Amino acid sequence: MSQKSLDDTIKFRAGPLKEAATELDSVHLGGINISELAREGLSQMLRRSMTDDDKIAIYERYSAGDLSEEATRVLLGDEFDMLQEDIEAFREAVEADTSDYLV
Repeated sequence: MSQKSLDDTIKFRAGPLKEAATELDSVHLGGINISELAREGLSQMLRRSMTDDDKIAIYERYSAGDLSEEATRVLLGDEFDMLQEDIEAFREAVEADTSDYLV
């Protein structure tokens, strides 16, 4: 897993997006948090762009220790907790005493 600073930035040519955000910031009472909007928007778009196979691969990388929990949560959102619950339920089912079901 690569260890990069949390202060790393993603740069892209914002053009009209920056102009629009700056304008809204100037007219909106109290301004807007452009950085927070960008983080949330990128998080949503990352989740939207993932296929089910991508999600499985991401969770497998997390399970192997190759991806941090924070990054995994960014990519999977609420599905991260659902996967954790499903895995725990599966483990409990595997460990359950099934001798009562034998004939």
